[in-house]
Amino acid sequence: MKRELIALVAHEINRAYCASLGDDSQPAWADAPEWQQQSALAGVDMHLANPDATPEQSHASWLEQKLADGWAYGEVKDAEKKLHPCCRPYEELPPEQKSKDYLFRGVVHALKDLPDAEEAVREFIENMPAAPSVPVVTLQDVPQGHVAVAYVGRRPDFTDRVYGTGLTFVQGQVRVLPPDIARKFLRHPDQFAEGTIPVAPPAEQPAQTDDTAEILAQAAKAQQEKHEEHSNLQDVRDQVTHMTSKEALAHFALTNFKQKLDKRGAIDDLRAQVLQLVDQFGVV
Repeated sequence: MKRELIALVAHEINRAYCASLGDDSQPAWADAPEWQQQSALAGVDMHLANPDATPEQSHASWLEQKLADGWAYGEVKDAEKKLHPCCRPYEELPPEQKSKDYLFRGVVHALKDLPDAEEAVREFIENMPAAPSVPVVTLQDVPQGHVAVAYVGRRPDFTDRVYGTGLTFVQGQVRVLPPDIARKFLRHPDQFAEGTIPVAPPAEQPAQTDDTAEILAQAAKAQQEKHEEHSNLQDVRDQVTHMTSKEALAHFALTNFKQKLDKRGAIDDLRAQVLQLVDQFGVV
């Protein structure tokens, strides 16, 4: 219960404060006698019921309870004899004792709006997002030699931006990969582990289509196109590099990029200008 947590925190803060004053007589909450725990709980209840209560009123409530339980003033605290040095009016307390009431009140008001632990857990469960659906791979879909790889990372999803596969995973998802690609992913044990290939579902529950092969094919095609583009670009650069006349360079720039070059410049400068146009606009 929240009130018990507040009482525990208030007790431990009071125990630490007493220790700072040289008073090591206060036991930990777990070791505190029943009467001491009940006294703290009563103080919490008083402040929860009376949020505007002052530290002086807090002490008055505590003192009333103590007197009703048979406690009396004593210079030294003695639980067996029910003697307590604070069993006197608030105005007669020394400043360090008055501070305890300020601390107690502050703890209650700081923690009173926190949800109960059980309420917090229930609210978390109610608001927890639904688990993402994970595609199912049936045994008959697995090419020979391929490896099942499961995403075990802490993030809810993962997109490969290192190996150029274009693959995405959600937590717990298993993809069946070619062995060379599987080895790359399994180099990262904090994110991937060798998985178990799920068995085929019942006939009335057809498996979802696994898109791993399709994504890998698309990534391979994109890499091939990128390679061809780079190769074509390099061929054009080589062509420009081997031009030995200003006229050829100027004609190339005008024909391909509609740019007029000043043929009065040095041939190396013209060549550099054309190469810059090739890098900027690509192969046209």
